Amino acid sequence: MRVALDTGPLISLSSTCLLWLLDKLPMDFYVPPAVVDESYRAPMHTKQYRFSAMRIHQYIVEGRLRREDLGKQGEALVEEFTRIANSAYVAHHRPLRIIHRGEAEAIILAKIMDNVLLVDERTIRLLLEDPEELKYLLERRTGAHIRHNRDMTERLQEIAGDVLMLRSADIVAYAYEEGILGPKNKEYIEAALYALKYAGCAISEQEIQEYVSKLGR
Repeated sequence: MRVALDTGPLISLSSTCLLWLLDKLPMDFYVPPAVVDESYRAPMHTKQYRFSAMRIHQYIVEGRLRREDLGKQGEALVEEFTRIANSAYVAHHRPLRIIHRGEAEAIILAKIMDNVLLVDERTIRLLLEDPEELKYLLERRTGAHIRHNRDMTERLQEIAGDVLMLRSADIVAYAYEEGILGPKNKEYIEAALYALKYAGCAISEQEIQEYVSKLGR
């Protein structure tokens, strides 16, 4: 199975020293050009994230993460997706920028491949799964009334198709269940999931406890 990666899961996995799991899972992982830029080139200029960026770069150079171009048709879809997504929600008569280039490229790459996307950001998941809930989330974040263009978000869902979205927490839980991650005990999987949460993966405490209840037996 070919899985497209957004920047978030790469950073979450690298920051928690779990990037090695990608070698052990029965999947091939691909990154589009903008994700390479966001996960390696930009962070290389900051002391806080440089080491994480270097580890990600090593995986790309060694072919353990495969860089994949989108082609002309894919690039056209990225442009359309980005333009619509960043126009679909309006506050104070101004459109909100809710996605970056890397996220759009990852979505289209998943569509081109096997319709599986590894993405940690809550915004992207809601945009494709529950755009009305995203409106309420944006209102809570901004404190402003948000106008949601439903025709636009329906077009985004049409472009993305039936993409399956997974988080870094989901593949780490799978690795634990398969005996890949480490010792099977409640504290181990709980600690791993909380580490991912604080590294940027959008997983709630309730979801963590549900995983722990299910897996930590």
